[in-house]
Amino acid sequence: MPRNKDPKWLSETDRELLDAFVDNPYECPIVIDRHGIVRFMSRYNIRVYGMAPEEALGKHITQVNRESRMPEVLKTGKAEIGKTMVLGNRRRVVARIPLKDRRGNVIGVLGKLMFHQTDKIRDLYRRIEVLEGQVRYYRSEVTAFEGGRHSWDQIVGETEAMKTAKRCALQATSTDAPVLITGESGTGKELFAHAIHQNSQRAQGPFIKVNCAAIPHELIESEIFGYERGAFTSASVRGKPGKFELADHGTIFLDEIGDMPLSMQAKLLRVLQEYEVERIGGVKTIKLDFRVIAATNQDLQAMIRKGAFRADLFYRLNTFHVRVPSLRDMREDIPRLAYYFLSELRAKKRSAPNRISSDVMVLFKRYPWPGNVRELRNTVERAMHVAEGNQVVMDDLPDLVREFYKSASTTSDSLGLLRHILKEAEKQALLEALRASGGNKAVAARILGIHRTGLYQKIKRHQLHV
Repeated sequence: MPRNKDPKWLSETDRELLDAFVDNPYECPIVIDRHGIVRFMSRYNIRVYGMAPEEALGKHITQVNRESRMPEVLKTGKAEIGKTMVLGNRRRVVARIPLKDRRGNVIGVLGKLMFHQTDKIRDLYRRIEVLEGQVRYYRSEVTAFEGGRHSWDQIVGETEAMKTAKRCALQATSTDAPVLITGESGTGKELFAHAIHQNSQRAQGPFIKVNCAAIPHELIESEIFGYERGAFTSASVRGKPGKFELADHGTIFLDEIGDMPLSMQAKLLRVLQEYEVERIGGVKTIKLDFRVIAATNQDLQAMIRKGAFRADLFYRLNTFHVRVPSLRDMREDIPRLAYYFLSELRAKKRSAPNRISSDVMVLFKRYPWPGNVRELRNTVERAMHVAEGNQVVMDDLPDLVREFYKSASTTSDSLGLLRHILKEAEKQALLEALRASGGNKAVAARILGIHRTGLYQKIKRHQLHV
């Protein structure tokens, strides 16, 4: 609306809009002139000041509200934004804004409400706390996430056990139902949890991890549910949102759920059923929207029989069950995994070897891998850093793995291990000769120094498709 437009020329629509703008129930404005006399008061202020506008007009502001600071703003010419005061027996957040003419002289003051409902202020403050908590959480986790993106491509394995686990996890991405991931330590349960989250409708929301085994029992409730300021002696003066609040509109991952204290399991069950939490020291429940994924390397059903885990919590979490296989159950995938880790690590160190010797690979397939995929990755990484040639050899392996090779070589299993090594070495020699000859079997036989008939027999024995 042009500033020089005379109000008497305003259209009826303009007048209605101007009236609605000035006299609204959300800000309840009041205006005083340079002498502190009330010149305008919204009709909605009757509930704030306990006085009708027609009573207030022409009176000094202190006659309407003895505690008013609007006269102070008249003197200083400085706005007071976001200040609190008691009006109408309620604490409210107000703004006092000096009104100036074109020469900069203060000619009055506008007072208005910013928040007339204190519960909205608490909600806003809580949202700020949650956002600050999420920022702190992701700052601490950013290095572990390596970019934060996890997809099915990073879950390597083509054995039937791994295909079944992937299939179950993929089904879970289309729903918001709870997921329970089980498997031995080091099998990649967290990787599955990330993949489910990143491929679900909550992918744009937060992914908050809680390691139930790493939090001291006496602190786990405050970590998960949060606390209000002054809730206990060492509580932060500002309070702190819990992990469930940080996971609002996203996913909370309860790792090592089997280590959660029994006393906390009942409280957790209630949260999973009601989708609301109450901070320690709080008096108000907070409604939340989250998806829960839990993981454990323990036998929860055996724990239930011993009374160490609640059956109702187990059935609540076990809507979708993803069983991640151990490395011993997917030995056929070990070469694929080893080379995947090697190529992944080579991206950081180009001078690293690009091959793994056949005898090392045979050992990899026979080693029991108590640490599962995590141990295999660490083994490949260690070997990559110490290897001197273009391939990983036996001397590059950690002592624990090499000790297994030595002990196996001095037991009744040594013959079997030797046969495997010889078999793999022969297979690699065949492949190299066929590659060098361009697939010409006669030339390949000459390279190997054997008769062509013997070559055909070896190709058949190793089931090579050439």
